[in-house]
This record gives sequence, structure tokens and C-alpha cells, in this order.
Amino acid sequence: MQNLKDEFLNIIGNEKEVEKLEKNIKTACYKITKKKISRLKKSDNKKRKVVELIKSYIEILKSENIENISTISSVIDGSIKAISYEKESEIYKKISLVARLNQEIEVEKNELKDNLQDIYKGIENFSNSTDKQTSFFLEKAISDTKLKQLLLLGILKETTEEAIITTVENQKNIQDVTQAIIQNLVFQTIQGDDFSKDKTLEVAKTILSTAVNIADEYQAVAKEILKGTTLGIKNGIANAIKEFNKNLQFLPDEIRDQKEEKILFEGLNIIDLNSDFLALLKDASKDSVGISKDILEDIILELNSSATKLMRITTDTKESILRKVEKLKESPKVNEFRKKLSAKLSNLQIEKKIKKINKEDIEQVAKDSKKLGLRAWEVAKNAIEGAIKSTKKQDKDGDKE
Repeated sequence: MQNLKDEFLNIIGNEKEVEKLEKNIKTACYKITKKKISRLKKSDNKKRKVVELIKSYIEILKSENIENISTISSVIDGSIKAISYEKESEIYKKISLVARLNQEIEVEKNELKDNLQDIYKGIENFSNSTDKQTSFFLEKAISDTKLKQLLLLGILKETTEEAIITTVENQKNIQDVTQAIIQNLVFQTIQGDDFSKDKTLEVAKTILSTAVNIADEYQAVAKEILKGTTLGIKNGIANAIKEFNKNLQFLPDEIRDQKEEKILFEGLNIIDLNSDFLALLKDASKDSVGISKDILEDIILELNSSATKLMRITTDTKESILRKVEKLKESPKVNEFRKKLSAKLSNLQIEKKIKKINKEDIEQVAKDSKKLGLRAWEVAKNAIEGAIKSTKKQDKDGDKE
């Protein structure tokens, strides 16, 4: 204790000025505590040592008649800094790394978007120079493939907007056509090898916020727009998860590469997608100030009180994963996955280089969005009309019987 006291008093000196004294006390506690705990390996031992030292520092303050709220605060500040400085440093390094990675991701996304746009431009130039039949087929094929790349092309919002507005202006089967459009847009955008929870929620949020803005403007049909959009998102996600579950079933019993590993681990994220979707709706309702607010609240109540398709599909995913886990052969990766699955189930509940958009880019986005919005509406309209004709035919056949 005497050695500790001597070292402590040596650092704080004979300073009488209050602010400087408090600063010196903080420095003394930091230096001494850091040195003392550096010899300890276990976290619990370090914590016990810090508490023990704080008690000793306060005894020293008492013996020197400098004990008060401010000096004790300095003791605590200095001691806590000593045990937290390494972790804080690591945290800030990681925050810096995340910020840099986000900037790099934005750059990569823009480069990818440029590459895709250049490729489509080349195909469109070919379409303009070929015969009428090939040109017609190409135009439709380009629109259909672009519908799968809306997120990467950066025009998901604009395409959704054009498709919904076209449906509203057509004034026929607004809810059903909107649902068909959104269901197709969501499914085409999120399904495939890169299917993930994060991408799914990003797409859903973009489409939902776009629909909310349109519904607030077209208030007479706001309910049809939002109900169609919500059901479309939900069913689009459910259909994508169905495809994912098929891939999960065909996964071999031994994980051989990163693609198979990704499918397995992504399944963990999908398990609670239904609750994430409901949380997304709640956030949209909370943020809305127009007519959409009450409508979304009613939709949320309906979804909460019914076993929805999405809820059933995510439950199927959980069961598929559990069945698959039983068959998997032992390996470090499989053991790691089992631990993560167990935790998941128990918890279930560079300068930023942003490309400036010039006038030509804006015109191209508007042109693409309008064309793709019309194509999405056309596909949905044909699907709805086909379903209606099929139903009428069945009714007639039934009458004949």
C-alpha cells in the first residue's frame, strides 16, 4: 500500500489548483492501474483489480485531505480509462474500417451499375439496327432481364413508382394488379444465388416507402395501393424463400465450398424474416404522417392476427435447417453452424466517391423507369386477366356438368 501511495503522490505532485489536481489524479490512476492490470490475463481478474485499486486510491485521498466528489470522480475516470482504452481503440478502428468499407461498397456498386448500363446500351443499339421481329423480342427480353437487376441498376424506386401510378391511372383491379406487380418485382430482385435477408429488407423498404408516398397522393385508392403492395412484398419474399428452401434440400451432407456454406448460414437469417417484415411495416406506419399511417396500422393488425404465408414459409425454413443439420457430417464449419443455430433459436424473438448524376443520367433513369414500370404493369395485367379467364372457363364448365 505504501509503495502505491508513494507512486500515486509522486504523479499528482504538490498541485493546489483544483482543475490541475483533478487532472493529475486522473493521470495517476490511469497510469498505475494500466500497469497493474497489464500483468493479468483474465477479464474477471482485471475487473476485480480495478475495483481494489479504486478503493486504495480513495484511501490515499482521505489521508491527504483531498477527498471530495470531483477527486473521486477523477479516480474512477482514470481507472476505467485504464481498463477500457484497448477495447475503445479496437472499437474505433472497427468503426473506421466499417465507414471505409461502406465507402468502397458504394464505389463498387456505382462501377457495377455503370457496367450494366453500358452492356444494356450496347444490346439496345443492336436492337435498333436489326430486323423488326428480333428487335421486338429483344426489347421485351431487355425489359424482363432489367426487372431482375433493378437494385443494381439503382432504379427500383422509380420503376415501382411508374408501375403503381400506371395501375392507378388505368383504374382497373388496382389492389390485385398492384399486388401482382410488386410480388413479381420483389421475387425477381431478391431471388437467386445472392438471396439474402439484408438485400430482401432493402428491396422491401424501398418499395414500401415508394408506395406510401403514392398512397398519400392518391388518397381515394390509398388502401388498395398499400394492401396490394404489402401483400405483394410478403408473397414475393415467401416465393423467394420457397426457392431457397429447395436449394437447402439439395445441399449435400458434407459442406464442400463457400456457396454451400453461404446457403446454410443464410438460412439462419431467414428464420425471423416474418418478424423483420412486420417491424418494417411498423416503422413505415410510425414515419408516415398522411393517410397511409392508419391504413398500415390496420394491415399490421390483420397480419398479426393471421398465420400468413410468409410466417409458414419461414417456419418451413427452420424445420428444413433442423433436418439438414441432423444429416450433416462432422466438421469445424458444421460445428460452428450448429452453435450459431442454437444461439439463433434461443434468441428468436478512401473518400466517398459518389458519382454525380448529370442531366443525361437523369433522363436515362426516367426513360428506363417508365419503360420497366409499364412492362411490370403489362406482365401483372396479363397474369390477372389470364386468371380471370381461367376462372370464368372453370365456372362455365362447371355449369355444363
